[in-house]
Amino acid sequence: MSKIPIMLKSNGNWDNYGRFRDFEVDAIVVDDNANYGILSSTIAEQLSIDTSDKIIEIKYIVNENCPPMEIRNDMGVRAYMETKKENKNLGSYPLCISVRDFNMELAINNESTSAGSSGSLNLLEFPSSPAIEEYQSEIITESTQTYIEEGQVYQDKQTVAAAMKNYSVMHKFQFRVKRSSHRSYWLICVAESCKWHFKATSINDSAMFKIRSFSRQHTCCLMDETFIQRKRTAAVLGSMVVPKYCDPKTVYTPKDIQTDMLSEHGLNLSYMQAWRAKEKALQFLRGNPCDSYNKLPKYFYILEKNYPGSVVKLKKAADDCFLYAFVALCTSINGWQHCRPVIVVDGTFLKSAYMGIMLTASTMDAAGTIFPLAYAVVDSENDASWKWFFEQFKEAYGERPSMCVVSDRHESILKATSVVYPGLAHYSCMWHIWTNIRSKFKKGHLQLHELYFATARSYTMDEFNERMLKIEEVDLRVKSYLYDIGYHRWSRVHATVNRTFTMTSNIAESLNAVTKDARELPIFDLFEYMRTLLERWTKEKLSKAKGTFTYLGHKYNKELEDNSTLSQKLRVRASTDHIHTVLDGVKRYIVCLENKKCSCGQFQLDELPCAHALAALRHRNETYKNYCSPYYTRKSLLLTYEMPVNPLPDKGKWEVPQHILDEVVKPPAGDKRQPGRPHKERYKTFDEIKSKKYKVSCGNCGGEGHNKRTCKNAPKKK
Repeated sequence: MSKIPIMLKSNGNWDNYGRFRDFEVDAIVVDDNANYGILSSTIAEQLSIDTSDKIIEIKYIVNENCPPMEIRNDMGVRAYMETKKENKNLGSYPLCISVRDFNMELAINNESTSAGSSGSLNLLEFPSSPAIEEYQSEIITESTQTYIEEGQVYQDKQTVAAAMKNYSVMHKFQFRVKRSSHRSYWLICVAESCKWHFKATSINDSAMFKIRSFSRQHTCCLMDETFIQRKRTAAVLGSMVVPKYCDPKTVYTPKDIQTDMLSEHGLNLSYMQAWRAKEKALQFLRGNPCDSYNKLPKYFYILEKNYPGSVVKLKKAADDCFLYAFVALCTSINGWQHCRPVIVVDGTFLKSAYMGIMLTASTMDAAGTIFPLAYAVVDSENDASWKWFFEQFKEAYGERPSMCVVSDRHESILKATSVVYPGLAHYSCMWHIWTNIRSKFKKGHLQLHELYFATARSYTMDEFNERMLKIEEVDLRVKSYLYDIGYHRWSRVHATVNRTFTMTSNIAESLNAVTKDARELPIFDLFEYMRTLLERWTKEKLSKAKGTFTYLGHKYNKELEDNSTLSQKLRVRASTDHIHTVLDGVKRYIVCLENKKCSCGQFQLDELPCAHALAALRHRNETYKNYCSPYYTRKSLLLTYEMPVNPLPDKGKWEVPQHILDEVVKPPAGDKRQPGRPHKERYKTFDEIKSKKYKVSCGNCGGEGHNKRTCKNAPKKK
């Protein structure tokens, strides 16, 4: 590193030929690796220029044939230094210094500035001048600026302050505010002897701030241990990691924050510091959970305005505390007419600050995939909340012939459906009953599992009775338990309404899995997540339906292909035009095409031609299309998703009446989540915890710890 002597020409003026005249001469000496900040501050100190009120313009002449070159940043200084090194004489390449007053630089006021939606600042009604055009392209609106230098213009003081906080974190030093007002922002190092300083002032009386002086070099020694104890570290780090949490599905743990901060910025954080940074980031991104409830009235107003025909309800307690909220979009209401009237309902717990339960209702479309119908947030799964949910559902969807509900047999669901929908068929999820059997009778072996599910899916009474006898042989208590529930609740062949392929509540559980991460969001963001989920699913499924060229949807077309393969080996003997005898080895099946029935039971219960029916149709040289349920066709699939879920306008463009804006919604009056690390998983019952660990059970006596072969309670053989 060497010293470079530089001649300064000041107090002169430029003529029309690019020559600097009537100047005074001075000189400075700087290091050859100096940056723009050091050069400008050295010039200002030598010439006694107050940079808080003046702007320094630095130019030099390379040769007489070129206009003067201006030094504006570090790159300009480096170019000048490389040129100067060729001739280090004091008089070579002198710097011509001009000084301008701030008031002459830019004449604007606060009323002539407005922030654009794209993150840049638009200036309106300015006098046309080169200086103003330059600022239009260089105004900084983001606080995550990685490089800070003199001359930068920021949209306001808050942006400058946030940018300097981020800068201090990345470079691991501390500063303190020496002066702060609506017109100036002056920072110095915490060490009294250090010459590091930063100064920014407003441009005239506008909100914009410009960096006037910035000395990057520290003359003190700052330790990382001192830096990380600062109180604002969590807030600054949180602002740096906010983009990581925009998608609620993204998993970015405090451990990840520790790793990234160490590798990218050299900061060695403790786990708790990283955890607090994550909490701050979530607070910056999602706001206060308490305020989220107050956004619901205007959000629901916008939903009703943009989606005419939707049913959106908000119920409050007498003290304006949130109680229930329900949403059924018009796109789901319109698509429901083209789906089988089998509703699967379920409730799942929320993991936000005020907890609660999210209730959902969904069905299957013609492709066999999830079609959400409605969703709501309530305090808990109780009689009142489920009754209110079904009342709103009935208002939105009404009641259709052969309509039925499938659930996990929650008592409140049973009571609510019987009140709101008298006489409505209500069925139980097979998996839920099997879980109860395992926990109640300690029966979890494969034989009983296969027997139970085969019994539930039986197509004929003969099959059902035969399999129930086998269950009785395994454990009489299981048969009694299934009888007490009611065969019509879980058996397909005993169902009073045809539930076809919907034997479980798996589609509701799948929807719960999709919303698992979103259930940590505040209530406003949760409802918006559900809307965007429907928007995305509707677009994707409509596109997939248009790319489907089979008569049936994917799930049912595959089922039909499997049946078609089985039908190839069957023999057919026609009795009449519509009645056929189908021979499968030694077994004989009677198919009536006119009534769409088969003695195997599958044709009428699945509402899809079974292997025997397909064999009869092939014998008649007739297509299967007239014998499939219309709810399985590609046409129904296209009609289900014909109405799109259009995006909502930007929040800044919402036009909401004043009486809606004035409506107050307070957080629920129930218990709030305790501070600290939240519980992520559902609290399990004692029986579930005990049954988690597999235990050997006896097939004879039902006891644990031994099997049928070593059972001592079996009667002795004589």
